[in-house]
Amino acid sequence: MKRMLPLLLTMIFVVGACSKKSGNQTDEMKEKARETYESTQKSMQDSKEDFVKNVQAQLNAIDKQMEEIKSNIDQKSGKTKQELQKEWEGLKEKRQNLLDKLAELKTRSEENWQDLKKDINNQLSSMKDSFNGLKNKLGLKS
Repeated sequence: MKRMLPLLLTMIFVVGACSKKSGNQTDEMKEKARETYESTQKSMQDSKEDFVKNVQAQLNAIDKQMEEIKSNIDQKSGKTKQELQKEWEGLKEKRQNLLDKLAELKTRSEENWQDLKKDINNQLSSMKDSFNGLKNKLGLKS
């Protein structure tokens, strides 16, 4: 929405200017306003798509290492294994919550997805912290 305000002000200015122009100039100004609007929409959509791809790439990198972590947990025994297994389950839950948020973000319009972006970044950071903490407990490289 914050990005839309300058666009809307520009459009109001252009439309106001159009009322003072005649014939072709008015049509030309309207066309420029439409092009500006469409360009801004495309830019916001590309930005959202880039963000989703970036988060998905980070999740894919984590996913590749999760099997190694699970294998290391399975080699443990007793209370240590139970504690690590609990952390593993928490990590899987965080991952699923993040995937749910990404799915929600994909359905949001280009104007109102930014508010969800911060939440996704926070969840991703939390997941990475949990993931790296679990790797450290298992003696794996971070």
